[in-house]
Amino acid sequence: MRSRLFLVAVAAAGALLGFGTTAVAAAPAGGTSSAASATPFAAQAKAAHLTAGQTEALKREVDRYLERTGGKQVALNKIDVDGATLLVAIPGEKKPRDFAGGDGARAAADPCLTGAVYSGYFCVYSQQTYSGSYYYWYSCAKRSMPWAGYGSWINDQTPGTRATFYNSSGGVHYTTPAPYSSNSSYYWTPVWHVRNC
Repeated sequence: MRSRLFLVAVAAAGALLGFGTTAVAAAPAGGTSSAASATPFAAQAKAAHLTAGQTEALKREVDRYLERTGGKQVALNKIDVDGATLLVAIPGEKKPRDFAGGDGARAAADPCLTGAVYSGYFCVYSQQTYSGSYYYWYSCAKRSMPWAGYGSWINDQTPGTRATFYNSSGGVHYTTPAPYSSNSSYYWTPVWHVRNC
């Protein structure tokens, strides 16, 4: 009976954290059972020593971006949107952490700020000066803009490639200069979609 209560408590904790459904196997009658392991995302939060408050705040941000982009969560703070990547910063932190490739102690790599110029990526940021959550993609595609207010962008694509920003009616709001170009303080509110090519 004690092990069943423990398993129910584990399942409830997983549901409270919101990292998906935690599978719990019933203990066989008269036997013992080990507790089901937590989902990979809960394990990433634990390995990074996040507080319950940080975990819940990050979960809310990820859920908001999932709703806006229709993407799929593939790590604690990483969303895949049909080949594009959206990395979510813990509210109050300047950069998203690397939970998928480590213990969450380091900032995640940013393809537009590290590596060679003309990396082929277009990157948009939720905050000014290339900080906050960021969204980047390589292949030519039109993407929904998941945030509003002041943020920033970097066009680090191949030479000559310009990105186009579209307003709510589908009209062109702005076209970026060719790479390498950037804007450390750009107002996203009127931008509903971005095509990187």
